Amino acid sequence: MNPILRNLLSVARRFKLAATLNILGLSVAFATFMIIMIQLDYDYGFDKFHKDYDKIFRLENSMNTSKSAVISRPLAECFFESSPHIVAGAISYPWGGDVFFHVENDLQNFFNEKIILVSPGFTDVFTFDFVEGAENTLKTPGNIIIPLSISRKIFGNESAIGKQLEIEKNNLTVGAVYRDFPDNTVVNNYIYAPLPENENKQNWGTWNYHVYVRVNQASNASLLLDNFKRNFDAGVVFGDGFEWEEEGVGVDLHLSALKEIHFITDVQYDRTQKASRQTLMILFAIAIVIIAVASINFTNFSTALSPMRVKSINTQRVLGARRSTLRKAFVFEAVFCSMLSYLVAFLLVVLFNRTPLAQLVDGNLSFVSNPLIFGGTALIAFFAGFLTGVYPSRYMTSFEPVLALKGSFGMRTMIYPIRLLRVLVGVRAYPYMQG
Repeated sequence: MNPILRNLLSVARRFKLAATLNILGLSVAFATFMIIMIQLDYDYGFDKFHKDYDKIFRLENSMNTSKSAVISRPLAECFFESSPHIVAGAISYPWGGDVFFHVENDLQNFFNEKIILVSPGFTDVFTFDFVEGAENTLKTPGNIIIPLSISRKIFGNESAIGKQLEIEKNNLTVGAVYRDFPDNTVVNNYIYAPLPENENKQNWGTWNYHVYVRVNQASNASLLLDNFKRNFDAGVVFGDGFEWEEEGVGVDLHLSALKEIHFITDVQYDRTQKASRQTLMILFAIAIVIIAVASINFTNFSTALSPMRVKSINTQRVLGARRSTLRKAFVFEAVFCSMLSYLVAFLLVVLFNRTPLAQLVDGNLSFVSNPLIFGGTALIAFFAGFLTGVYPSRYMTSFEPVLALKGSFGMRTMIYPIRLLRVLVGVRAYPYMQG
């Protein structure tokens, strides 16, 4: 048998408790690290899967010191036409509720889904991955687009294109099917229907709509508002003699970047899921501390076994074992334990995902959704095992083989690992002492 593998099996038999504690400690640390990183990826990746996400902005208004995410439809359309830098504009009415409907000529199966009214430019601003049908289908009155999940629910594996849904005594034709969006986006997996052509078309006082624009360059967004205020006759909306306010008093317009909407909390009528950057930074710090403490514990366990293992190691050296082979065995042992801990952590995350506690995490905990996080943690586990195995391997093979022949291998020779243990324990305890 390979001496490295033989040494690993021997250690596992002799130090069952220490090996078990090592593996369990690292497993919990790696599992916690992966869960936290999945949540961070969910929040920091909000809406970033959209093409040109950094060029998409939401138009908002402020009255006195209160900001709001709603705009009137005629004001939005005037804004779309105010600058050549605006590539596309989108209007949505996000207050629609769930409606019951059925497929035409099928009165036995009813469905309950949410329908949102949007302008045809909605699919030009946001990135829809169409599975079938025409991308510009919303330009045709009476057409709708549905997510793939709803298409499968209603029609199974049949094509949904051209099928008619009877909704509130109106027949709407499925013109396209799009692939479902992930959860971390302002665009939800709803049925989208075109806004009626004349709905509030000239009603300047009805501020009910969310408005988005996509610009040709992100840096040009700052030019849009100044240009619009300078050339738009605001008296049409707010009365003769109106002037835009610059000091936060009165009425003003603002643009918020799509990538920032998830973190903005001071805007009314904003239905986007929110997160705190400060909380995310704290979570990231906790994840790093957990890995650091777990690595320190791993080194502590390995070093604490020195007095019991040195005599065995030096006996092997007397019998002809090479120092380099023994050192490789120690490093391999540490890497093996670390990678085994990672596999256990992977199983812990899978089990955690099947419990009610998984609802505490917004992100998808599956491997398919987070290959980089699971793969990156595997690399961390490998390097953590390698680095924490280097010092014990060099220390425990540094003694002369003649020590194995003495009956009293004194603690005097253990002074260096004892000092190391004190340093590591002190580093681990420092944050708690500060608290």
